[in-house]
Amino acid sequence: MFRSISRLVLLVSVPVLAACGFQFQGGSGWPEDWTRYQLEYSFRDPQVAPFVDALDEALRHRSLEPGTQHAFRIWIRELTDSKIVAAIGGDGKAVEFELQRRLRFQLQAGNWLSDVYELAANRRLSFDPALVLAKEAEEEGMRRALSRDLIEMLILRTEADLRLLAERVPAP
Repeated sequence: MFRSISRLVLLVSVPVLAACGFQFQGGSGWPEDWTRYQLEYSFRDPQVAPFVDALDEALRHRSLEPGTQHAFRIWIRELTDSKIVAAIGGDGKAVEFELQRRLRFQLQAGNWLSDVYELAANRRLSFDPALVLAKEAEEEGMRRALSRDLIEMLILRTEADLRLLAERVPAP
């Protein structure tokens, strides 16, 4: 009896939610007016180039295209890494670190320029001090994961800003 009632509730609620325009968060897609982008960053900073390449790939994966006409810009102002000792073993050697990657960026769309946003992602790295090579490989993998986290947050912030901007002023 309980199963048939729950099925009935499900069968009724799905069409009702669909009819009222309900969408899962993030399900609305990218703002149509802003499908082209430019990435700007300092070419002198060697750690920024791999990050920008990964960002470019993530934007292309969302069916956006690089270009100059009618494009929004993402200005990568700063990308920094830090590594802090989080735990020390009985022998006085570090056995756990907190890795942090911090990003400062700004958006530009037409004549509109955002504030400088700051995002941060962090992870803990535990290791056996005797396995130094494994630690370096794991640390590099975690830095790539931190970059993916920052890229996802950057894209969500960009989408939200462009969506608000598109509501106020249409793209050129």
